[in-house]
Amino acid sequence: MKDQITEDESVASESDFVKMLLLKTDGMPDLVEEINGTTAFKRQFMLDSLMPDLVKSLQEKIGTVDESRFIYPEFKSGDVPRMFSSLEYVREGEKTVATKHAAGSVVGAAALVAGTTVGAGILALPSATIASGFIPSTFAMLSAYVYMTMSGLLVAELCLNRMGQTGRPGMGLLDLYDSSLGKAGSVVGTGSYFFLHYAMMVAYIAQGGKDVEQILGWDQYGSIAFAGIMCASLFLASNSVVEKVNNGMVLGVVASFLSIVAIGAQTADFTALLDVSNQHPEKVVSCLPIVVLSLVYQNVVPTVVTNLEGDRSKITKAIVGGTTLPLIMFLAWNAVCLGNAFASGADLSQVNPVELLKSGEAGGTFLPVLVTAFSTLALVTSLIGFTYGLIDAWTDQFNIPLKGEKFETWKPALYSLVFAPPLLMSLTNPDIFYKALEYGGAFGVSTLFLVLPPLMVWKERYRDTDKPLMTEPMVPFGKLPLASMWKLAATLIVEHTAEQLGVFDWIAENWESWT
Repeated sequence: MKDQITEDESVASESDFVKMLLLKTDGMPDLVEEINGTTAFKRQFMLDSLMPDLVKSLQEKIGTVDESRFIYPEFKSGDVPRMFSSLEYVREGEKTVATKHAAGSVVGAAALVAGTTVGAGILALPSATIASGFIPSTFAMLSAYVYMTMSGLLVAELCLNRMGQTGRPGMGLLDLYDSSLGKAGSVVGTGSYFFLHYAMMVAYIAQGGKDVEQILGWDQYGSIAFAGIMCASLFLASNSVVEKVNNGMVLGVVASFLSIVAIGAQTADFTALLDVSNQHPEKVVSCLPIVVLSLVYQNVVPTVVTNLEGDRSKITKAIVGGTTLPLIMFLAWNAVCLGNAFASGADLSQVNPVELLKSGEAGGTFLPVLVTAFSTLALVTSLIGFTYGLIDAWTDQFNIPLKGEKFETWKPALYSLVFAPPLLMSLTNPDIFYKALEYGGAFGVSTLFLVLPPLMVWKERYRDTDKPLMTEPMVPFGKLPLASMWKLAATLIVEHTAEQLGVFDWIAENWESWT
């Protein structure tokens, strides 16, 4: 072929060149030689002929969404940034009422996400990560941060599309599961929701009871006292009072955390923390349930979408910003706790780094008080959020309004339903805090936020192709991140199930005989 077509050989016209190529495509090696030996025009012609097929193949693999499915092209293009406008009525004088645009704040929405993320899960982080070491667990937290941020963006995408399809803002997670997955999927979503919330409530009441016993010097009954005080307070107080108290406690959480980092960093052994001999990446998978649980916030994403009026850009900034701040806090907290655990000289296989700081065996004189205050405040603020989450879920299940005479009639039963089961569970095992969080992360979080959202998005984008959409994908690269989220969830579920069944111990015991 090269003898027939050379660089010196001229081609009379583009059509003659096409005819020649059509006659001489009997083998790919020859075709490659022909391209290499052609002029710039011929090379460009070949590339233009081959590239569309390659691009089309990649698009089919990754997945695309047809432009005709978008309801409002102006919203998709960004010419109209928000889906609706929130109005606020303001009294001007005695007889005049004016309306004004109550635009949501990105900073406020990000603070809501961050406040929801920073909860009691942070207390279990050092115990979960100490076996693998600081560096491997840091990579685990960074990976979990990416996946959990993607999960929140997928939930936001589902909310926006559902709002566009129904014209109704303010849908919750359970509404999304029911509308997208049908009855069977809704049962799985609802079951996972209740499992996660009750697992967290068990952990909170168990640890809160231990904190009460430590503060008051009791030997027992701390869980009963803690659950009773919290249940009575939330039952009797108005929502506005609870909100003000909660805001004050959040400030206490931030202040105590900053003090812990500032003081604890002075006594931490950072050399041992970063020493290669203390890094065990082979054990990092075991800490993932607690790590992903610590980054849960997705239950407030529907609220963020509504507060920001469906503005895609603002929602993205709020979710990314609201998850980044807790990540920084978690990394600093983990470094201080593990660094002080190494400095104490204690047996790290038996020690709980947070309890070590509380006891005063590490970190100096003031650190135990600060850690106890931080622990208690973080528990209480998290418990408040999960209590209201369960109240909302049960009222949905029983079709009870959140306000009015019917709600007041059922209010005692609802609060009993929220607090009694986890209190009884915590009394059977006062040390259940870590185990409850671990189960919640491995099964509740993985199903609720790593399996179902990507499944619903996949179905909405690539299977229900007749369904109209409101927004472009909020997580790029099509099907690839959706599939990777399923793989992470499968890793969590399979690994934790195998660990609880003793599969890993059995393999370790029999490995030598097999080899």
